[in-house]
Amino acid sequence: MIGAARLGLWLLLNWIILVTIGQACPFSVDIPVSDSTKFQKSTQSFIAGNHQDLLLLDLYIPPQEVAPGWGIIFLHGGGFSAGSRDDSIHSAYCGALATKGAAVASMDYRLRQVDQGFHCDVPISDKREAIRWAAEDLEQALLALKTTFPKGMVVCGTSAGAEAALFAAFHLELPEISGVIGIAGAMEPLAVFRSIPVLAYHGTCDALVPFCQAIHHYCPSSSLGALHLMGSGAIAAQHSLVKLNAMHSAGHEISSSLLIDSEFVQASVDFLLALKSSSFQPGIHEIHLSLPCDSLPTNSLPCVTP
Repeated sequence: MIGAARLGLWLLLNWIILVTIGQACPFSVDIPVSDSTKFQKSTQSFIAGNHQDLLLLDLYIPPQEVAPGWGIIFLHGGGFSAGSRDDSIHSAYCGALATKGAAVASMDYRLRQVDQGFHCDVPISDKREAIRWAAEDLEQALLALKTTFPKGMVVCGTSAGAEAALFAAFHLELPEISGVIGIAGAMEPLAVFRSIPVLAYHGTCDALVPFCQAIHHYCPSSSLGALHLMGSGAIAAQHSLVKLNAMHSAGHEISSSLLIDSEFVQASVDFLLALKSSSFQPGIHEIHLSLPCDSLPTNSLPCVTP
């Protein structure tokens, strides 16, 4: 599990920058450099979900895989308006996974909300379409990677990427998905869940993606963009196959900072190995941090869903 003291330092650094310049900066500290001599990196293209555009993905293949035939597919965050598969922080995470023997593919997806954002004035229909676009692109990437990872594929996403991953797994019900790793992820409510294991990390003070069940960005219920979502805490309350890491007092900054935390990297590899060996164990791990939590509603476990 993530060490509370070390993770607290990461989050505190991000929070200081958040207060200082008005936005979280994922590069507040040096990004660890993975050992590129321990894996091969290549880039390939695949057809987008609209069957017209061409997208790219980067493959990170170690010479000795800890789970041969298995792979992790990574989707970046960015509010469906920004971000790329090869941003420095994303390359660092994927390279670290490959250095530990896990094969990875980091993919681009269509960003519907470029120059529009994902705020309260963006209509719900636009938000839903943005999530669907990314999930459909993921579907095409999974099909393209079937021969590379014939035994199983774990989809890992952070923020917007986690929302797309969860939508693909539980709303689209893509059969190629063996498991989901999500940082600050959420999806529209479901009553019944497929038997897909989830490794989830979420801050209870996330002001953008609700930890329990609430409107995205905590928008007013009367706003055009009042999209109701269930976050990781709410998903864990209804889905029996969730390993939830609830980070009390942490906010949305963990969607960046965890990617460069060595213990999260190891947890990702362990999740892959647990699925390979059919030894996955759900549960709830609570991490208490001494950080401010603004004026958001206090989220506690278990989440009570309407």
